[in-house]
Amino acid sequence: MKLSSASVRLAALLLLAVIVVASGKSIDKIRRLPPGIERMFTRKDGIRPPKGYVSQSPRTVEGRFTSRVNHFDPQNRDTFEFNYLHNDQYYRQGGPLFIVVGGHYPVNPYFMENSHFRDVAALEGAWLATNEHRYFGESYPTEDLSTENLRFMRTEQVLFDLIEWIDFLRREVMGDPNARVILHGVGYGGTLATWARQRFPNIIDGAWGSSAPVRATTNFEEFAVEVGNIIRERGSDQCYNRIFQAFHTAENLIDAGRTEMISEMFNTCDPVDTDNPLEVELFFFAMMFSLEAAMVEDYDIENIGRVCDALTDEEFGTGLEALSAFLLDRYADTRECFDLSFENFIRYLTDVDINAPANVEFGLRQAGYQDCTEFGYFEMTTSPDQPFGTKVTYDLFLAECQAAYGDWLSKDVVYEGVRLTNFHFGATDPRITNVLYTNGELDPLRAVSITEYTNLLANARVTPGAFIGQDIQSISGMDSEELLETKHMAEQYITTWLGSPISPFRK
Repeated sequence: MKLSSASVRLAALLLLAVIVVASGKSIDKIRRLPPGIERMFTRKDGIRPPKGYVSQSPRTVEGRFTSRVNHFDPQNRDTFEFNYLHNDQYYRQGGPLFIVVGGHYPVNPYFMENSHFRDVAALEGAWLATNEHRYFGESYPTEDLSTENLRFMRTEQVLFDLIEWIDFLRREVMGDPNARVILHGVGYGGTLATWARQRFPNIIDGAWGSSAPVRATTNFEEFAVEVGNIIRERGSDQCYNRIFQAFHTAENLIDAGRTEMISEMFNTCDPVDTDNPLEVELFFFAMMFSLEAAMVEDYDIENIGRVCDALTDEEFGTGLEALSAFLLDRYADTRECFDLSFENFIRYLTDVDINAPANVEFGLRQAGYQDCTEFGYFEMTTSPDQPFGTKVTYDLFLAECQAAYGDWLSKDVVYEGVRLTNFHFGATDPRITNVLYTNGELDPLRAVSITEYTNLLANARVTPGAFIGQDIQSISGMDSEELLETKHMAEQYITTWLGSPISPFRK
């Protein structure tokens, strides 16, 4: 399968394994963003707004809000400003405030202007707004991203930014300090939405989180398992078996010392060093993310079938040959060889410059710090119920955290950060009212979200056959009955949180 050069360039920039671009006239290799690394830290966002999206509404207005750098130290009076957008197009006097909670990306009006949440806002006469997360876009509380300065990159600080901004919007922008408030977010934004309702029930009237990861974990082995299940569901058992065969054959060859064969097949810049366990892990991590990213490019689930068609082509006698040919063909225009050095792997995570492209576009260092200190979500291949081999372990991610932010991030420190996140917010038992958790059946984040939940005016639903973020899109004639039911459920719960009872007959 030959992909277009435009698709190759886009995927290489945004998603896949460790690539080096070189000039044909120079032996010095230009090291670009290792594809897949940014996905490692942005996966919590679920789906992100389309790059370059420009507001389609003349009523969308930009603003800046002044917030405290450290909300928990009364002696520190330092402040910073963060961006926000708001729109009164659908507002009716006395109506609520609907917030799309920002995630790990620059502020963008897309979800505020193109979503089922927007449609419900129009029905309810709501004022719409969205915020920019601290340390992203143009909203930096510090002059650089040194480890010392990243100490303010904490969930609690983000929640206080959010809640004080909401108070400002109600008083100074809407002119209604008692306006009801509904939060919505996808991925990490959904996590913040539900946690804000948990922490501030006197201010937040309800929250809808789509694909919201709420259970922090150091070993996110379920991710590879869920990806494998999706490959079986939307590809084929034959495709799953080909991938399984490819990764286990590569493991056996490396264990047997046949690294020259692997290096040649996958065009690595240097032979895989079997004396360096991290480099071996990095090879398999890169291959796994290369394949996974190709399958979810542009969040088009049909890509899975197309990739599987290439991997199961009868032209190839083995899974290893098929995987090698697919990856080499896919990145032929964007790299001279695959650089698997650990130094290249973490080079973008160690750049403290706010204006570094990797930090501006993907927020690599900022989001990575939260993973290492609060969330984990390290995607290991320790489960036997997935096709990507067994080599990717906690050691790779711990070494990455220490190289990027310092040796103080010991195994115990990382574990304690994850434990405290779950302790503070309740993980999958938050004991919270007025929330709705929705997930797609074909979404790996479902494994760390809430899929069953019953509390006062609260619920959870998994939409059969749905992919990442499908439930947040506007209702369309292409929706399945199950997806339509999820969207109606979201609308009904929001209406109820605003004061109208749920009607079992409303469709």
